[in-house]
Amino acid sequence: MNNQSSSSTLPGSPPRPRNADVPEAEGAQFKSSNLPGNAKLSEELDTYDGAHRSQFYELGQKLLEESMGRDRPLISPPTTIHELRAEYTGAPSFVAQIDSLLNRGYTKIIRTKGDGNCFYRALGYAYLSSLVDSPNLVYSAKSVIESGSRMMERNFMDADIISTFCEPLMDLVDAIGNLDPNKVLTHKRLLSAFLEDETSNCIVTYLRLLTTAQIQSASDDYAGFLFDDSGEQLEPTEFCRQYVDPLGKEADHVQVAALCRALKLHIRIAYLDGHSPDGQAHFQDITPPDGGNNKPLILIYRPGHYDVLIKTN
Repeated sequence: MNNQSSSSTLPGSPPRPRNADVPEAEGAQFKSSNLPGNAKLSEELDTYDGAHRSQFYELGQKLLEESMGRDRPLISPPTTIHELRAEYTGAPSFVAQIDSLLNRGYTKIIRTKGDGNCFYRALGYAYLSSLVDSPNLVYSAKSVIESGSRMMERNFMDADIISTFCEPLMDLVDAIGNLDPNKVLTHKRLLSAFLEDETSNCIVTYLRLLTTAQIQSASDDYAGFLFDDSGEQLEPTEFCRQYVDPLGKEADHVQVAALCRALKLHIRIAYLDGHSPDGQAHFQDITPPDGGNNKPLILIYRPGHYDVLIKTN
């Protein structure tokens, strides 16, 4: 793969099907031939890398279950991606993709607990971490968050509830500009905050509510992309009630795109799925309509799970 990555926004690009393990092809729309159950794709996956598809599934499930362990923290300090590589010993297709990331300078990973909230927690952490590195963006970030809260109110969400869940997020944003060295937000203090159940889950809940408000505010844009697990189309309100609002529900492509639009963020997702014929970890860019003001926040996706990916050179 070259260094270019595909770009996706809504409307205009179809969502990734819920629970699908196969990423969109670079530079292309997601096509019906890529959907789970397609005979040609199933045959390719069954024979890919000399392993049966069930082996990939079993390995992914094993690692996902380990990430959900009772003692697994909500988020972990940065660790070398070599640690992740060691977990895939015996799965050469995964190892090749991880090596392709290493070759491009992605050497560290911040891991989140596999509790169904990993996308929101990973994005929230990556977003605040980017503000710690670029404090000049704090003012515009606060404006966007406040605008998001007003959008929630316009969607008949209770103002007191919004304030309760938004406060921990705004406290961290405000701390970035604190002149007191004992109170200013650092990466170490940010990690500590995300390890606290109350603070971390309040931020996750706020981001979920913001995603709901975005989908409902632009319901015409999203209506054709909302499906339940059986493939039945849902109304935006029902989709949000079932899949966005509750803690522990995994985020699909629609939710990813909606939250990026609400926060005016550009994110880049590396797909580590063991299905890449060229051995590369492929990237997808998701941007809001105005392109966003931030450098891309980089996440890594393994089937059913998101972590934060860090480029160090």
